[in-house]
Amino acid sequence: MQGASFKTARLTVRTPQMGDGRHYARYYTDNREFLQPLSPRFSEDMFSAEDWEQSIPIIKQEFVVGRSTRFCLFKDAEMIGVANVTSITQSPSYSCILGYTLSQSMQGQGYMREALVPIIDFAFKNRKVHRITANYMPHNQRSGRLLRSLGFQVEGYSRDYLLIDGKWQDHILSALINTDWRL
Repeated sequence: MQGASFKTARLTVRTPQMGDGRHYARYYTDNREFLQPLSPRFSEDMFSAEDWEQSIPIIKQEFVVGRSTRFCLFKDAEMIGVANVTSITQSPSYSCILGYTLSQSMQGQGYMREALVPIIDFAFKNRKVHRITANYMPHNQRSGRLLRSLGFQVEGYSRDYLLIDGKWQDHILSALINTDWRL
């Protein structure tokens, strides 16, 4: 399997391809101020098409060996978000971590939910995970509502969980269990 791609009602959700470096660079450049407070501190390579192009073969290799699956969200020809299934492990936990961001101009229109439905299905069926974890900062209630709408259950609260924009941030821990899991 060289990649994954899904069509939804309004989006194309797919793994990155060579040539997508310009889309990544533009996405992060256009949304830098909006995304930075919600993200680890950005390095300058986040805004470089060339640096993204160099990382795409690594992203593809991670996909092939089953360690991670990174998705680009396109509305027409514009990349409006990313969603990543990372830290994929097999026995004994059969789990992964879900992370995502969406353009500021696309917030509140249901795009991320639309993209995550097939991504979650892919993680359960193709990556054979039993548990998907997704964590969010307490003040990011939009993300909390999104995860609850997808069936994620809050499992805990972790103080100083991740270094976000140069500060340790608390996170609400949530997970979605694949009740139909089969090896």
